[in-house]
Parts: sequence; C-alpha cells; structure tokens
Amino acid sequence: MNQGRPSLRLLGILVAAALPPLITYAAAEVFVEALVTQIGAGTTLLIGAGLAIGWAGVVAVLAGRVMADEARSMVDLARRGVGEGSRATDSSGEDELTVAQRRLATALDERNRQIAELASQVRAAPIAQDAAAVAHSLVSAARSMTGDPTWTLAVLRVAEPDVLPLGEYGPDGESGVPPVSEVHGWASTLEDGDAPAVGARHAIGPWGAFVIVDLAAGDELRAILLAPWEGRQPPSPAELNLFALLGQHAATAIEHALLYTRLRHQTDELNRMAAIQTDFLRGVTHDLQTPLTSIRAVAAELREASGLDEAARGDLDTIAHQADRLRRMVSQLLTVSRLEVGALTPRQEVMRGEPIVRRTWEALRADRSFEVADDGPGHLLVGDPDRVEQVLWALLDNAVKYSPAGAMVRVRLGLTGAAGDGQLTGEISITDEGAGMNATTMEHAFDQFYRSDDARRLAPDGSGVGLYAARGLLRAMGGDITVRSQLGGGTTVTITLPAERADDAVTPGPR
Repeated sequence: MNQGRPSLRLLGILVAAALPPLITYAAAEVFVEALVTQIGAGTTLLIGAGLAIGWAGVVAVLAGRVMADEARSMVDLARRGVGEGSRATDSSGEDELTVAQRRLATALDERNRQIAELASQVRAAPIAQDAAAVAHSLVSAARSMTGDPTWTLAVLRVAEPDVLPLGEYGPDGESGVPPVSEVHGWASTLEDGDAPAVGARHAIGPWGAFVIVDLAAGDELRAILLAPWEGRQPPSPAELNLFALLGQHAATAIEHALLYTRLRHQTDELNRMAAIQTDFLRGVTHDLQTPLTSIRAVAAELREASGLDEAARGDLDTIAHQADRLRRMVSQLLTVSRLEVGALTPRQEVMRGEPIVRRTWEALRADRSFEVADDGPGHLLVGDPDRVEQVLWALLDNAVKYSPAGAMVRVRLGLTGAAGDGQLTGEISITDEGAGMNATTMEHAFDQFYRSDDARRLAPDGSGVGLYAARGLLRAMGGDITVRSQLGGGTTVTITLPAERADDAVTPGPR
C-alpha cells in the first residue's frame, strides 16, 4: 500500500475500512434472516456497528503505521538530501523513493549547495581592498552561485562615490564602470503592488522579465543585482528567498568595505598629524635648548660680577632657576618625541638612589618640608642616571605643584625580590599631601597631554607630559611606574628599576 499516489492510497484505506462491514451486514440479511428476526433489527444493527468500528480501528492502526513510515522517510530525505543513484529504502529495505520525493531531495540538495557557496563567496570578499573590488567580486559570486552568467550590479546611491563610483559593475574591473542604464533605473524604482518591493522580486516591464535583488544599508547605500529572466519560469518563493539572502550578504560586504576604507583613511590622516606633531615638538625643543642655556649662563656670569646688591643677586638666581625649569620641561618634550619614534636608548649604569633624590630636590628649590627614608638593605639601582634624575624631577615637581604650602613630601627607598634568584628591584616611592586624584584622573594619569580640571586649576602652567615621559623612560630602562591616590588624601607614585645589592656591585664614583 505504500506505492502510488497519496490520494489513491487514501481511497484504498477508506474502501478497506467501509466495505467489509457492509458486505457482512448484507450477507446476514440474506443468509441468516431467521437469526436477525430472532434477535431483532436494532440489536443486529448495534452488533454490526460495533464490528464496523472495531474493523475501522484495525484498518486505521495499519494505515497509520504505513503513513508514519512514509512521513519519516520524507523527513529523513529533507535532512540528508539524495543518496546514491537517487534511491533510498525504508527500514525494511524494500521500497524505492517516489518521483516527488526524489525531486524534493534534489531541490534541497541544490539549495544547500547554493547557500554553502554563498557563505564561502561572501567570506572571500576582499573587504581589505577598495569597495569597487568588492562589488566586482560579488557579481562573480552571484554568477557562480546561481550558474547564471547574466547578473550585474548597479550602485545607485552611496555616501562616498569617490570610493565606490555610481554605475554598473560586472565580474571584473577591466571594462571600467559604465553609467547606470535605463533598465537598472527602471528596476530600482519598480514597485510590487501597492508596497515597495523588498529583498528580491520577479518583474516584467518594457525591456522584458527580470529578477531584481535589493542591496541596502541604511541611507548611505542603495544598489541592486539584476538578471534577465525572459523565457524562463518565474522563480519560486524559495528561490526569491535565496536571492534576498544573497542581497543581504552583498550589502553587508560592501558596507564593511566602505567602513574599512574610511577607517584606513582616518588612520593615515591621524598618522600624518602625529608625524607633524612629533616633528614640530622635536624642532621646537631643539630651538629652545640653545637660548635657555645661554640665559642660564649669562645669569650665572652676572651673579659673579662685583657691585651687585643681594636683591639683584636674588633676581639672577631666580632667572637661572627658571631657565633650568624651562630647560627641563623642554627636555621632557624632546624625550616624548624620541620615545614616539623609538630613538631613545638609555645607558645602563649602577648608581645610588638617595644622592640622586636629594640632588633633584635641591634643584627644585621648593618651599616644602622634605624627608627621605631608606627602608631596605644597601643596594644600587641599574639605569641611566641622567634619565632617572629627569623622572625624579618630574615627580617631585608634581608633588610640589599639587600640594599646599608647608605640606610634607616624603620619599622612601626600598629593595624587593628574592636574594638568591637575582631578580632584585629597587623602589622609590614619592608621597605628597596634595589634592589627590579621582578614579577617572588615575585612569588617564599616564596619557600624553592629559590634565584634569583640578590639575589645570592648581597648576595652570603644566604641560601634561611628565608622567607620560616618566613611564616611557622607566620602561626603556627595564622599570615601571605606578600611582595610588585618593581625592583629597594625597598621592603616592612608585617607580621601580632593576637593582643589585651594594656588596655585589662596584660602587660608582661621585657624580
């Protein structure tokens, strides 16, 4: 009963369920009329109805099993596609596929192939190139997926026509991009019924029948894929859905290519501006070094001249001190430019930390209380003494600028690391009693040119490069820098450098 058309099988089931009870009842009327008369017509009908219902139940169970086997076979075909020789068997290995089943399996197999090829072609779209190359590659993908060599793509609207010119695209760019034709213009404005067509559609117009696939991404991109469809059966809903999927992927690929191109142009522009800024800083710092050195030298020479009163000598000291401050700030800017181009290579020497700390503090000539404590065993720092002094000057200068008059600035020196593994680290922590920093300021403390509102209020003349340059210098010497702070509770900045025990290293001469 499982071969043939479904309608014939259903008719056979109905006949098998209804005919035997009718035959039985007719035979009873003819051959055993006395028995019918004896038990009564009503009882006979009741017995006949019971037998008919029982027989119908038996037929329904048997037919249900047969129909369930066929349904499972159809589901299995939909999942697996066509097997070898376009034939399959049920669980007992007896029945072949019907013609309808084979057609369904073949269609599903072809649709799966097209979807897999579409995914592969979209993944291979060269979005890292220019958007026009992506448009050409998508036309090739449409032709390959559908096996139809007539597909073309028309770009009708785009936010950046210099990147993706308006026009008609084929599978390659050798023939250029001709203007949008009248056919594409007609197809782009075509409406299906009372609502604008969306996705994919089949349309007939003055130029014949066409399949039109929309490519859209917001208001910035509007394009269509077009293929002549004259003389062919209109595409099925499943085919139109597949074409719509192709249009969605194509629009996404073009949008990504445009975004990639935009980001690449922005990156190139930022790099160009950064190079200009670096060259400017390098030129300015070099130009400022010489006059500042001359000012410092002239002030020192005049201070030694005879006949000057103490007030004049104090003024000359102030000039020399401020010239030194400016020279150090210019040196920070020069350091920043060298760090950015990788042209800074610090020396590696051993040095004692405390003398450099005291010498830097004295150079600041700050009106703050100062305290130095060495909590660790005797050790020597490893790094470039001049660069370490530059870092300390920036950190101590910040401690002075952002703390009130009369506040204490404390410096603690220490040594961490195991004694036997050779991984010793020297620490210098600088703690002030200043305004402190909130969480946002701490997060951006080491950003170049960053200054919080509180920092601008307390020290308007800051440059915002001190901590940035300090971190770059320390990391170049194998160290690092961290900051701990609380708004209104002061700040502690800790720098680390490679270190050696004092008894294991040669003590350097005085600097």
